[in-house]
Amino acid sequence: MRPWFLLLLLAAGISTAAAATAPDSDLTFVLILTRHGVRSPLLKNEEMARFAAEPWPEWEVPASILTPHGRQVMVLMGAYYRAAYAAEGLLSGDPARDAAKIFFRADANQRTIVSAQALGEGLLPGEAVTVHALPFTHEHTGDPLLDPDTPLEHSDGALRTASMLGRIGGDPRLLIQENRPALETLERVLLGDAGVPLPGKSSLLDLPPLTLWPTAQRLVDAMVMEYSDGKPSAEVGWGRLRPADLPQLMALSALNFDLSWRTPYRAQASASNLADHLLATLEQAAAGKAVDGALGAPGQRMVVVVGHDSNIVPLGGLLGLEWRIPDAPPNPYLPGGAMIFELRRRRSDGQFLVRTRYVSPTLRQTRDGAPFTPEHPPASAAIFVPDCGTADPGYDAPLELFAAHVRAAIDPKLINPEPAAVR
Repeated sequence: MRPWFLLLLLAAGISTAAAATAPDSDLTFVLILTRHGVRSPLLKNEEMARFAAEPWPEWEVPASILTPHGRQVMVLMGAYYRAAYAAEGLLSGDPARDAAKIFFRADANQRTIVSAQALGEGLLPGEAVTVHALPFTHEHTGDPLLDPDTPLEHSDGALRTASMLGRIGGDPRLLIQENRPALETLERVLLGDAGVPLPGKSSLLDLPPLTLWPTAQRLVDAMVMEYSDGKPSAEVGWGRLRPADLPQLMALSALNFDLSWRTPYRAQASASNLADHLLATLEQAAAGKAVDGALGAPGQRMVVVVGHDSNIVPLGGLLGLEWRIPDAPPNPYLPGGAMIFELRRRRSDGQFLVRTRYVSPTLRQTRDGAPFTPEHPPASAAIFVPDCGTADPGYDAPLELFAAHVRAAIDPKLINPEPAAVR
């Protein structure tokens, strides 16, 4: 056995021993930042047609809309949260008693608002759920908290581009060379086994490099949604997309998101306001009294914020968070996946701790749409928060150190009050 592997085993043994002897803490509050559920593709079929040899499958809902299957999986996630947090004593499990303890906040488009309603249906079956959001729009909502584009209006566009190019040597063609096998797989799925466009069609590889990546991401997204929505295999990538191809193609999509949203300058521009309000929410829960910028009211046990992949990814980039779950690329942002901040209070000294996790149904679980159980829960990954995480179970971070880390990362000039319409 190699020495480095022995060290890993030793480290695992130490971690297990630490978990067995670590001081207990009580869960006092949960903040859930979740992506919406499965939706139809953001692009219309006619916008994607030039890159595919055959027509794209028709959806039962218009572009960018939460599907019935996607809604049902969000109901199942709500039921999972209800069972999990009732088991920990945070919720009673009685919807009538718990309703006033949960606050729902969503971006102002159909897929986020309906996802919040669906989570509420699972968390609080039989109870009316109020979702706090700006007036409904289809895409650009103008919400400074959750519309991913609105915060960027206050940043330098040229600097955003430069910050991304600076991560790839200033030459986006290098990414094409490095990821040629995955791009060829995508072309094979789109164009057929030959991977050659028919007359009137276009190859992704003929696009300018800076246009290629977001286009590839949108096309992969469309096929991931086909799979996640439970469409017949013959309709998922025209039957040419094998399940084994999904991780490779999802890595292409993740690469574009990493560059676009985790690059430090853009992550700070996009996520500073969100991070500040999330921190205020945790501090309000610890203080038991109103804190400026907090979501929800003092005394509530749970705040559920429903947004987008382009909220979770830049927040992770801003705070230096990394996470992994099975059968997904690094730092995944799957439909229904959530970054969860649990506020815990240590019994020995009353100190508040923040435990950070990523919880998500796997793509296969989303496709199957079966209820979650203790034996078959969603995937879950503990997240170590730099500068404040500890070796305690769950990498619990003292709240004051967590707050210092967040405040050091954000740009205070980008903080905006919550719109009056959603308070």
